[in-house]
Amino acid sequence: MEVEVRPTRPSSRWFRSFGDVTDPAGEVVCFPHAGGSAAMFQNWQRYTSALKITAVQLPGREVRLGERPFLEMTALVDALAPALAPLTGRPYAFFGHSMGALVAFEVLRRFRELELPLPSALFVSGRDAPQYADQERVHHLPDAELLARLRAWEGMEPQDLPTYEELVRLMLPTIRADLTLAETYVYVPGPPLPVPVRVLRGRRDPLVRDGDAGWARQTSADCSVHEFDGGHYFVQDQERSVVAHVGAALGVSAAREAGTQ
Repeated sequence: MEVEVRPTRPSSRWFRSFGDVTDPAGEVVCFPHAGGSAAMFQNWQRYTSALKITAVQLPGREVRLGERPFLEMTALVDALAPALAPLTGRPYAFFGHSMGALVAFEVLRRFRELELPLPSALFVSGRDAPQYADQERVHHLPDAELLARLRAWEGMEPQDLPTYEELVRLMLPTIRADLTLAETYVYVPGPPLPVPVRVLRGRRDPLVRDGDAGWARQTSADCSVHEFDGGHYFVQDQERSVVAHVGAALGVSAAREAGTQ
């Protein structure tokens, strides 16, 4: 498989950045959860002046609302990897939350196949290791049952939608498509990645079981686990702490952190 890598960073509908950073130490490419968008990471840049924050924008949300979301992982990676390949021209790391952790993992494996520069670290949040299948599948549930299940998972519904009806009309098809992609994902065994894996999890996350340790089997480098207060969406409740943890893991000097809201 071939991929075109352009010499300069192109503008792309596949990702968003949230401000200019002068001489960054690296770039963190972020992958959102099921039903999430690049806006999930829009505040992260204010907490660091040392790292450039870039977020993946998948079809079916925000400015890509009219595009059909992907239902199958391989098809998504086929489209996403070439779009992200130009970002590998300088030091970078991947951060994926929940479904985004799986997508980041598979894009990284595709980059290895293509012999592209690999990230300095893979941060995976709120997700069991890929070799563990989801025990609960909800993508096929009727709308009312699916929405009740999402509420039980701590606010997967976008908080900025003014009415329940608008949520159903606009976002439920995308959420259902993303859950289909994640819940029908089939892990294909392969050699471990030569990239450190940094696992983040909420202490009260009902969706993560004992699979954290499984991430260690996906790397030939080292693997660490760090817990935060909160549930499945701790990354949104504790943005400053998460960004600080990512910076520290990447060796970013605290003196270079923005530290202001």
